[in-house]
Amino acid sequence: MRMSEQTQTAPPPFDRQGYERLLRRISFLREWLQPTIEGIEHIPADEGALLVTNHGHFGIDLPVLLSLILEGTGRWVRSLGDRVVFATPFFRDWAHMMGAVEGEPTATVRLLQDDQLVLVYPGGAREALGDPEDAYRLQWENSHGFIRTALRAQKPIIPIAGLGNEELYVQVVSQERVRQSGVGRFISKILGDKYVTPIYMGLGLLPFPVELHYIVGEPIYLPHGPEAADNPEIVAELHRQVTEATQQLIDRGLEERKIASADADTNTGAGTDTGAGTGIATTTSQDRLVV
Repeated sequence: MRMSEQTQTAPPPFDRQGYERLLRRISFLREWLQPTIEGIEHIPADEGALLVTNHGHFGIDLPVLLSLILEGTGRWVRSLGDRVVFATPFFRDWAHMMGAVEGEPTATVRLLQDDQLVLVYPGGAREALGDPEDAYRLQWENSHGFIRTALRAQKPIIPIAGLGNEELYVQVVSQERVRQSGVGRFISKILGDKYVTPIYMGLGLLPFPVELHYIVGEPIYLPHGPEAADNPEIVAELHRQVTEATQQLIDRGLEERKIASADADTNTGAGTDTGAGTGIATTTSQDRLVV
C-alpha cells in the first residue's frame, strides 16, 4: 500500500459507523492473534499525522492494528490502498468500508491537513509478498512519496513496528517460481511483476495463531517547509531518517521477543514447539510482550 505519484482532487466520503461496524466484525482476528500495542500515547489525540509501518502478509493484520488504535485513542485511521485493491468492486467496497483511500498525494495531503490520521505501507506489494529471508527488513528504497506528502501537509510521521505479521503464513512456493509459471506470466503481463503472489500455507484460510505486537515510535517532526518536498536531497535525508527509525523499532521488538522466548524456555525447561514442522514458533502466554 505505497503511495503513487498520481493526483486526486478529494478523498471519498468516510462512513464512520460502517468503519466501526466492520472492525467489530473482524473481532475474531483479535481473539485469534491476541494483539498488543505499546507506545500508543505517541499517537496525537486530535492532530493529523502520517503513520508508517512494515507490511505483513496480504495486510491481513491491518484491521487488527486499526482496531487497537481506535480502542486506545478513540481515533479513526484512513489507510492508503494500492491501485489493485480498488480495481475490482468487491475489494474496493471492502476497502472503503475500512476507511481506505487510493494512495494518491493530493487526497492524502487533504486528509492530513484536516487533522486525520493516515496510515501507509511504504514497502507496498514488494514488501508484502517478499521472500522469507527478507522478513522484517524494510524495502522502502524506491518509496519517497510519503515523505513529500508529509512535507506538503506539514504533519509529523509516526513510525510503527509490526511484529508477528511476517509469520501469519508460511511461504511454500516463492514469488520467482510462480513468475515462471503460466499463471505468473499472465499476472505479470496484466498487473506487473510485483503483484505475482507466492503460494502460502496457513490453517486453511486462517493465519497461524501468531501473537501480534506493535510498537509505536515517537513522532518525527520534519524541520522544513512544504517547499522542501521538491528538494530531492532533503527528501532523501528525511527518508533515511524515517526508515532507520522504523527499522530500529522492528529490531528492538525482535530482540525483546527473542529474550522473552528464551526466558520462557528457561522457566519451563521446555524447548519452543515449532508446530508440526511448519517452522513457525508456537508462542505461549509467557512469550507475549505486555504493554
